[in-house]
Amino acid sequence: MVTKQPPEAPPELISEDDHTGKNAHDTVQSGWSRVVERTRKGMTLGAAAIHVNVSKGPAGGFDLLKAVLGAISAVYTNYKETAAVRNKIEDLLSRIVALEEHFYSRPDDVEEQRRRSELIRHVVIPPSDSTTKRFPGSSKNIRETIFDYQMAQQVAMYEQARKLINPAEASVLNNFRCAQGVEYRHGNRTGCLKGTRTAVLDQIEVWTRGFDKPPVYWLNGLAGTGKSTIAQRIAERIFADGQLGASFFCSRDFEDRRNLHFIFPTLAVQLARRYTDFRSIFVRLVQSDPTIAYESLYSQMKKLIVEPLERSAISTVIVIDALDECKDEEPASAILSVLGQFVSKIPKVRFFLTGRPEPRIRKGFGLPLLAEATDVRNFLGIADRQGGLDGWPTKEQLDLLRERAAGLFVYAVATVKFVDHKNNNPKKQLDRPLLLPKNTAYEGMTRFKPNTTLDSLYTSVLQEAFGDDYPEDDPKVRSVLGAVILAANPLSPSAIGTLLGFDTEDVFPLLSSIHSVLTLQEDTDQPVRPFHKSFPDFIVDPTRCINKRFRVSPTSHHPELLVGCLDLMNRTLEKNMCKLPDAVTNSEVPDLRERIDRYIDSALQYACKSWHKHLVDEHTVQTPEITSALHRFLENKFVFWLEVLSVLGAAREAIDALDLITKCLEAPPTIELANDCFRFVTGLFEVIEESVPHIYHSALPLSPQMSTVRKLYGRHANPMTRIVHGLPISWDPAIVTMEYHCIAAGWSPCGRFIAISNGRSTAEIRDAATLKRLTILESLGGQIRTLVFSPDARLLMSYTCSPEKLIIWDLQTGVLISAVSAEQWDRRTDFPITYSARETMFGALISRHDTSIIRIYNVHSGTHIYSHPVEGEVVDDIWTHVGCLRFATIKPGFITVWEVGFASTNAPREFESLPLPANLSHDLCPQSFHPTLSRLAFSHSERIFVWDARHSKFLLDEHAERLYTTSFSSDGRFFVYGTMVSGIYLWKESPTHYILHRKLNREIEMDNLLMSPNGRSILVFGGMAIQLSHTMDPSTSLPGKQGHRGFNVEFSSDETLATVTRVRGNTITVLDLKSGDPLLTIDTGMHVYGQRATGNTVVSFDGVKVVTWNLPARDRGLNPKVNAKDSIRTTMTRCPGMDFLESASLSPDLHRVAITVMDSFHLHDVSTGQCLASVPTHWGRFRRPWFTSDGRQVFIEGEVNGFTIVEDSRSGVIKLEHLGPTNQPPSTPPWLSSRGYQITDGWILGISGKRLLRLPPHWQSLDTTYRRWSGRFLALLYHQLPEAVILELEE
Repeated sequence: MVTKQPPEAPPELISEDDHTGKNAHDTVQSGWSRVVERTRKGMTLGAAAIHVNVSKGPAGGFDLLKAVLGAISAVYTNYKETAAVRNKIEDLLSRIVALEEHFYSRPDDVEEQRRRSELIRHVVIPPSDSTTKRFPGSSKNIRETIFDYQMAQQVAMYEQARKLINPAEASVLNNFRCAQGVEYRHGNRTGCLKGTRTAVLDQIEVWTRGFDKPPVYWLNGLAGTGKSTIAQRIAERIFADGQLGASFFCSRDFEDRRNLHFIFPTLAVQLARRYTDFRSIFVRLVQSDPTIAYESLYSQMKKLIVEPLERSAISTVIVIDALDECKDEEPASAILSVLGQFVSKIPKVRFFLTGRPEPRIRKGFGLPLLAEATDVRNFLGIADRQGGLDGWPTKEQLDLLRERAAGLFVYAVATVKFVDHKNNNPKKQLDRPLLLPKNTAYEGMTRFKPNTTLDSLYTSVLQEAFGDDYPEDDPKVRSVLGAVILAANPLSPSAIGTLLGFDTEDVFPLLSSIHSVLTLQEDTDQPVRPFHKSFPDFIVDPTRCINKRFRVSPTSHHPELLVGCLDLMNRTLEKNMCKLPDAVTNSEVPDLRERIDRYIDSALQYACKSWHKHLVDEHTVQTPEITSALHRFLENKFVFWLEVLSVLGAAREAIDALDLITKCLEAPPTIELANDCFRFVTGLFEVIEESVPHIYHSALPLSPQMSTVRKLYGRHANPMTRIVHGLPISWDPAIVTMEYHCIAAGWSPCGRFIAISNGRSTAEIRDAATLKRLTILESLGGQIRTLVFSPDARLLMSYTCSPEKLIIWDLQTGVLISAVSAEQWDRRTDFPITYSARETMFGALISRHDTSIIRIYNVHSGTHIYSHPVEGEVVDDIWTHVGCLRFATIKPGFITVWEVGFASTNAPREFESLPLPANLSHDLCPQSFHPTLSRLAFSHSERIFVWDARHSKFLLDEHAERLYTTSFSSDGRFFVYGTMVSGIYLWKESPTHYILHRKLNREIEMDNLLMSPNGRSILVFGGMAIQLSHTMDPSTSLPGKQGHRGFNVEFSSDETLATVTRVRGNTITVLDLKSGDPLLTIDTGMHVYGQRATGNTVVSFDGVKVVTWNLPARDRGLNPKVNAKDSIRTTMTRCPGMDFLESASLSPDLHRVAITVMDSFHLHDVSTGQCLASVPTHWGRFRRPWFTSDGRQVFIEGEVNGFTIVEDSRSGVIKLEHLGPTNQPPSTPPWLSSRGYQITDGWILGISGKRLLRLPPHWQSLDTTYRRWSGRFLALLYHQLPEAVILELEE
């Protein structure tokens, strides 16, 4: 096999995997010394002697010395012919001698070595040297010689620089989210063959050296035209010159290498490893904002690349290859549009990019389309590499090969690899593809290349490899080929053997026999993949791969890989596979990557990340073999699987996998188990993603009491915090409840993303399964009132008020692409928008007073195109249908659908008119309309109706008091509405009407609700909270209470009892903190503003009276119920302004009650009701007083200061003294721990800083006053919780 490998460092240089740096500097210096010495001898002895020395070497290539002699030999020959060149050669030698004497005085100074490397480019090979023009062959030989030296020097400098990174910085770089194996020196990439692509390479190299050139060079061409080989060679040259700062070679075969959002973080890490100034800026940035890698492309580029480069003033070149390999649509457009925002700020930085042509941005970037690869014939010069084959291949054969290659380097490379195999006769090998008939059916066929015959070549390769000798091996051949072709990420031969149950010794020879169409290395642990995507397309297509013996059937081989993955996981997964210490996050393990490589082989990594990707249809998972294997996996290995995904940074794959199987599975008990697993992952995603140990410390202990996952895996739990009270019995439909003042929200049509905004000038894109923030988008100011995704989720539009604008973002990049000044809407918080089919225009429905207007705009320029007035009452929906905008209006007796072309000046025309129910058509209030099914939801007289206009019948007729909002799923199968009184109702389609599917009580304030496109989730938002609920799992419990104001928890002074009540609720529950059991439930018959238990009594305060009860003896049984008539004492308490009472608290000894009203604070005696002291305040509403544990001080919720209670020893008069910086410092307020426990970023930290518990999102609050500490106990009082949560910290 003949391929051009990247230049190798001398043998004694350090390898890529060995970072010891042994003798790196000495090797470079000695190599350079040999160059100088042999050059002197060559000039003295003459060309003949030099030629002899070179020709005596062994066949198979030149080392550094032989390359130098060959180069100087060629120069000396030209010298004999042209005396004018002698001065050039002598000048070159004098420069070499000067460099030898000067360059190595400070070998450990990396910056000095970098400066000297820069000097080489200008001293040794001046770009304007006339010798290059007069003697191109000689100058190229000299260049290759110097290139080999430069490569050796740069490798040594690179390794030395990496050793100088301190451990703290190295930890930040190693744990930062970035792609692996993307640099030009990684993998089995090959550059251009010598003698090919010279014009293109020279032109690009001139561009890299000239700062008067454009800062971005975009090389584009069709598949197979050799873009990546050019990029590889350019990266090598730039690296040798010391100018390569970073490189990213994209690949569709690897998840992280095909994701645009990995590019800028990965480039930033490489730049940080290479440049000290950049590194110091980058490390500080990441330490202050660890989530920056998850932001938009625009933010990543700005913060990770531009700002550090701008501040460090570094001059460098960045290479990004094969953008067309990314999974995003038009990825080059996305990257170039981001670069266009910033390149002017970093003039010393140049970007070289390659990709397929994208019409939107071809003009103005780099070279024209590489439509014809003129170097294919040169590449096919096989005779130069085969001795003793004079006259072969013939000119006719080469011309025919060139014709069939049609400019595609992939054909040329595959042919050379096929013909040049070491075990075959090259003449006979070449005859096979040439004698086959032409076949024009191939993946890359275009009008430019109608005669390419890749199919014939592939057929020849397969026939030669497997022939007809051993048909019994055909199933194994197809299985192995299927693993190569259908794998979600490339598998190594050893991994293929592991998954399919074959020996690696059988797999590797099989793959070797078709090496010409694969990228295959000798190391069986390295991934193998098709050399070009045309081969997978060929081998799965029955119209192209006609021979069934070789054809891969996805419907057969996907299940085979699925079974192999499940079987491997069932056999090998176990607890704590990477041997991680307790209580740490994954990012805190410095050698995590080494542990992964040591304990989780590539086959198991693949199985854990990708098994679900082989579920090609719902019938696959329903086969008995797969259902049984899947059930065993979920029942025995589920949390161990989550471990592996967590350390691999792929926890999101668990949601995708479980969501898929819950849609496909039907039969119990596997479907129930899968649903519970899905709820476990979505409800506790943050802790699963961040920390493997806390799957056992936090996730399992926090799962509901009746959870199947808890029952199956509870024995593995290792809690460091005891949940005394508040652990739910079963899963709540609410997956995530979080504090967020949401004003506007929108669901992407694919259902994977949610856009939300708090009304300010930013919008956020969040994961629709977990509400994890993915991107922040910044507008031009104003308050965002509505958010609408484009159909493919590439664009997001918002309407902002103050000033009124329509804002459009490109979600691939996070860049704001247009802003349209808009008329003020008629007091609307949302409005309908629809995009044209190609997303070049959009239409908006503007309602003002009693009139409505349809406006059409250009998406990218924001230009207003047309306006169309609308008559009648418009249903608040507009939509796109076959290039036209449609909307519906209501008139007495009819609903009319109208349509207008996006680019049309004509008025909207009536498309169809459908009847409305005669008895309701005059007074109905339209809510929402499903255009495909012509279903209208409307309200009338506190009832909700769904009318099927096409069939003139009601599908729903229900009472709905104070109806708030309605929504259809995208397919119309589900319909949901919310009321302010009774909650949220989800209805499901039946053959005749909608039937009630779920009822969800309203746990938070509800301003609006949205249903996901598939009807499986509901987003509710209002007030200060947002809630995401899952609707499909019938095993989840319904919330028991409507929305409330939160909880009040008080601990007894000896920390044995706690009293729990809802704010202004009527019931007090007394808890035994040791067991967590309720001792007493009191129905007070009044609103409770404050309560406390101590000793054997319980006291409550309702704003007027203080009531006392006795606790029953423990031996009388648990949780007896009592009411007000069972109290032992009632004391009346009254003071001015008590009608405006906000909250109250009882002192630990139950002698005093602290009361806040709207504008004052009061202290009363419990036994007499007497007001002991009062002071005016300015706190405003809802401020709760809290006594310190000794009862001597009172804090006010949300205030840093409080009061000290001072009693005159003689007169007994009570005074309240303000606490502040000038007098006695306050004690620790009850919402902070007096023992040193902390809550930081959702983690409860112990006294020593140990991570004790990761709070789930609905247990978190930015408002610290919703916490109540008492010694080692913590109460969480957030109003989003169905019950107050009490934790005992056990550190």
